[in-house]
Amino acid sequence: MGISPGDLIRHAVTGVVVVAVAIVGLKAWSKHKLEKQIISELRDLAHPTTSFEAAYDEDAISSLFKSMALLHQTRVGLKKEPGEILREVFHGSDDGALFGKAESGSNASVDPQAEVIGKGLLRNYHHCLLLGIFSDSENIQNLAKGKTPIITSGPDSNSKATIRFIIDPAVSPGVEGIIPNMIISPPNVDEGSTPTDMQISQAKELVRALYDARVIDRDTGDRLNQHYESFSSSPEPASVPESSESPVEEPRGTPPEDTAPEEETPDPEVCPFDQPLPEEG
Repeated sequence: MGISPGDLIRHAVTGVVVVAVAIVGLKAWSKHKLEKQIISELRDLAHPTTSFEAAYDEDAISSLFKSMALLHQTRVGLKKEPGEILREVFHGSDDGALFGKAESGSNASVDPQAEVIGKGLLRNYHHCLLLGIFSDSENIQNLAKGKTPIITSGPDSNSKATIRFIIDPAVSPGVEGIIPNMIISPPNVDEGSTPTDMQISQAKELVRALYDARVIDRDTGDRLNQHYESFSSSPEPASVPESSESPVEEPRGTPPEDTAPEEETPDPEVCPFDQPLPEEG
């Protein structure tokens, strides 16, 4: 007995549904697997030891570039925002979260180390977007290997990106190994010897964040703040010394005496007609 056309249609529809469900399930499983992989790698790269205590400066820079590749993969492959995946890295529900479960409620606070690490990574991610670094496939491969990318947008297009430090290593040796102190930037961005107002504000903000995160002590924080405040403090105008000598008065000239004889004024009470006439000689 042959299969009726209705049965064929029913089996075909069932087969299509099974294949569609399998494809959707496979995609969901692949996406879940990719998310777990990204979170695991970011937890290694964003670990406080990696972020604040890199053995070599080159290792810290390489970790920053690799983190940028993973954040880009989060946006493209998982369709999630980088900030969302970083919350899972820092405060995920599993046991591998770097800073435990996130607090909830009106008095919830954020771990200061998680805050400074997260801000640094997101800042560099947006810098990469502005410089067009993610628009080139070779750049993404280089980032994944921890290598320096090429700028593809703006006046510095086709130039290698450089690392600018928020806190000058010449002022505080050792900060060049702190990843939150790094900014992926165009070349020759720091040619001026005097920092701008924006750079001073960034440096003072980072000093405060590193102190809150217990990365630097109070004395170091005070010294760095004093250094950057010295650029914005205007020198007081020099006071003019008062002269100890009393001013010499110019001699006052006396008006010249009038040598002309004074005219005799007649007595108003004497009538001229009462005066005797002169005698004729």
